[in-house]
This record gives sequence, structure tokens and C-alpha cells, in this order.
Amino acid sequence: MRQLFDTQPGDFPISIPLNKSPIECVLLFDIDGTLIDSGGAGGSALLRAAREHFAHPELQPVPLHGRTDRGIMSEMLENAGIIASHDNLRQLSERYFNLLPNELKLRQGRVLPGVIELLERLVDDPRIRLGIVTGNMPESARIKLEHYQLWQYFKFGVYGHEATIRRDLSLPAWDSIRQHADHLTSENIVIIGDTALDVDLALTMNVRCLAVCTGGCDAELLQSAGAHRVEADLADTEPILRWFHPSL
Repeated sequence: MRQLFDTQPGDFPISIPLNKSPIECVLLFDIDGTLIDSGGAGGSALLRAAREHFAHPELQPVPLHGRTDRGIMSEMLENAGIIASHDNLRQLSERYFNLLPNELKLRQGRVLPGVIELLERLVDDPRIRLGIVTGNMPESARIKLEHYQLWQYFKFGVYGHEATIRRDLSLPAWDSIRQHADHLTSENIVIIGDTALDVDLALTMNVRCLAVCTGGCDAELLQSAGAHRVEADLADTEPILRWFHPSL
């Protein structure tokens, strides 16, 4: 079983340096609430994993929306008086990864509107590099995206085991971007997400943010958080493509 802080090179699209010269735009997609609605599978599997592994009566759900798995797990354990040590987080993550695939099968989840059409337009364009920036850990990101047949679209990823706070993914995100397109300016990098925390990450990185209302946040909240563009969903393909880059 792959572990929380112990993934092997090549297991995940973390950073695969490629020919940089044709790349004109890097697009970093959040997963939950942006690409997919898992029907609550992740939260349910994580809480069940914690309760089964630690057998502690005080383990309760914590807020999930837009946060990193590392931060969520740490808070869940600490609220119950359990030390969020490396070993405890590793053991919890292993149990979570075991439970997640079946939980996804049991839920009425879906790929969100416009996602497949947009990714299909982008995936083979040599001017574009598609990546993931998510609060999920590498293994849970893979499990979710493979379940919904989206994993193959992405060349690299920045994952939630790297930071407790979402905005602290900014440094690993920039490290990954530079391995693919170190010549790009901030205006040619876009984070696509569904929460104010996604917007905050984009602002921290000084890159553009397209926010969607598919994760439960309304347009007013996302606009007030500082999103550069807000859409109901990703279904309006042509205008979104042109906003990503004028040549698309």
C-alpha cells in the first residue's frame, strides 16, 4: 500500500519535465467540486477509516471543503486527543486508501458539467500543460480520478500531503510548474477551483483563478474572495478556452 509521505517516483504524475518550448499556458485543476462530485465518498471513507483504526469514541467529522488531507487528518485526530504523528497519519491514510474505492462505488457521484469536453479540447494541445493542484494525497487523487476516468488527462500534480494549509501548496506548485514551463509569466498560469481557498492559493501564487460554483460556493463569495473569473460550471467551453489563452 502506498503511504502518506512515501510515494515512489513514477507512481503519480508529480513532475515529468517535458519539452518546454511550445508551452504557452499551464492549467492547474482542483479535483473535488471542480472536476467531480464524489457524493461525499472521501469524507465518509476518511471518517470510517479513523473510527475503525483508532477505535476512539471522540472521532468526529471536520470541515473538508477546499482543505488539504494532511490538515483534515491532523485536525480530526487532534480534536479526539490523538497525536497527529507521522505514524498515525500514515496508518490512517493506508486505511483510508483501502476504503475509498468501494465508497466511490456506493455513492451517486459524477463528473461535473463540461469537464470532459474541456479536457478533451486541451489534452493534446502542445501549447497547454494540464496539471492537478488538490488537497487530496497522491493516492486518493489517483483513486478518485481513475474511478471517473479522468486520470489520464493530467501530466503532473501538486498534492495535499505537502502542506497542512492550502495556500502553502504555492511553493511546491511553483516548483512543479518550473519543471514544465519555467519561461511562463504568472498571467499564463491558471488555477481552476471551487472554493475561496483555491482562490487564495492563486492569489498567493500571483496567478489567475477561474472559480466555479459546482462545489457549493456561490458566485458572490468567490468574487469577493478575489477570483479573476467565476462560472456556474465548466460547460461554456469556448469562452473559457479563450479566457485561458487567446490562441485557443
